[in-house]
Amino acid sequence: MNLEERIAHHRQMAESYRNAYLRQGVKDGEQYTDDEGHEAWKFAADAVYMSPYFTGDQEFLMSDFPTDTANSATLEAKVYSLTFPDWKPESFKYWSAGDGFVMMTRWQGHTVDGTGMGFYSYSFVNTNEDGDVIRWETHCNDEYSRFLEVAIGVSGPFQGTTEYLDALHRRLDKASVTA
Repeated sequence: MNLEERIAHHRQMAESYRNAYLRQGVKDGEQYTDDEGHEAWKFAADAVYMSPYFTGDQEFLMSDFPTDTANSATLEAKVYSLTFPDWKPESFKYWSAGDGFVMMTRWQGHTVDGTGMGFYSYSFVNTNEDGDVIRWETHCNDEYSRFLEVAIGVSGPFQGTTEYLDALHRRLDKASVTA
């Protein structure tokens, strides 16, 4: 891909992420797809993930996680929707470049009794020359811990590759909902 194609590809990746969550389809297994319905996000075999909140101060190969990215996103959205049925992006901005893109999302939802809660997440995504993700980094603002306490009963920061996913599974089990 030339520079113009890469920037367009990164734009499409960011927009596919936003659109899947706006439709609230991720909780039902919807993938991040491009305008023709093809998977917009592909990961290099050696792709790494890092988040001070979700994995501690270490980066991990995405292949080291017990479930793939799509299933993790579905699990997370499904769990959040148990407490916040209308949870989705309230605002979304992204900045596309030649080697990746940055996303800033304001997530918002309301409990059944109408209590609104939200948080910001910030993602930094780098890709290789083929447009495959080689690094994904996520950060959240301080509202996220309070949101998680309400949504899943615990908050982080979490360590390693399974602690957060285990907390999500416990919340599904408590609600007698299958993953």
